[in-house]
Amino acid sequence: MTEGIGTQSVENSKRGQGDELRAGGDRRRKVLPPLRYLISGGRRRAVRRLADSHRIVLLDRYSPKLFAAIIGILCLSLLDAVLTLYLVENGSSELNPIMDYFLKKGPRIFTVAKYILTCIAVLIFLVLANSVVPRSNFRAKKLFPYALLAFGAVIVWELILIFFLVTRV
Repeated sequence: MTEGIGTQSVENSKRGQGDELRAGGDRRRKVLPPLRYLISGGRRRAVRRLADSHRIVLLDRYSPKLFAAIIGILCLSLLDAVLTLYLVENGSSELNPIMDYFLKKGPRIFTVAKYILTCIAVLIFLVLANSVVPRSNFRAKKLFPYALLAFGAVIVWELILIFFLVTRV
């Protein structure tokens, strides 16, 4: 006789031999969502349980505001790379020692390295977006607007430097 696990659990429950109606393991114990949810769009948009709000939870869907912030950060990072290359060609120097190392390797390597490092940072922020700092209500997703503001300030500063370069000549 071939019975499935689910059928046995239901029959055992009817007889009072077990309270478990589920077949298989607890699906909530998995860290990563199934691949089909990542490709076709998942269902998790927010943290639903109080116990889950104090740990790292991966979501399948994120808000459009968060997506816009990520696109903004990546675009401002590329603009920062282009403006930095212009400033360096006109006599300025890179103050960040890590980026200066890549700049000495060449402009293409500098730009790719800057973009990849920014993508890694954004990915880390995204994974930690719904985690809560212990003993506070601060969520990591609140850092995205500050990152946009920081990149915006850097861009404004570089534009001011370029303005002084152009008007000096």
